[in-house]
Amino acid sequence: MDWHDQQDLPRYRRRKRKQRDYQQGYRERLKGARRPERDDIAAELMRDYLEVVAVDHQQVRELTRALFGGLEKRRYDRAACVEQVKAMARRTQARSQRRNGSAEAR
Repeated sequence: MDWHDQQDLPRYRRRKRKQRDYQQGYRERLKGARRPERDDIAAELMRDYLEVVAVDHQQVRELTRALFGGLEKRRYDRAACVEQVKAMARRTQARSQRRNGSAEAR
């Protein structure tokens, strides 16, 4: 903490404590309300999307085009996006195969 003035240190710590308490309260309110955030919804949609892609990627051609188009609008490289989604789909497919394989072994 050399870059802080020693007189500012208590004020800095109070501010950080206040931020931490606010964040904790915010997370508890969200959990109590059982209301998902945008990232929670996006994660669930992506999980479902990857499961469909892992099984039959022809079913989601239009959705895939929309996904990559939206990412391109956000200035992401299309080839990098395609590779990332393919890698995620391969992991999802492997996970499904492991899950189905363990269910068949029973």
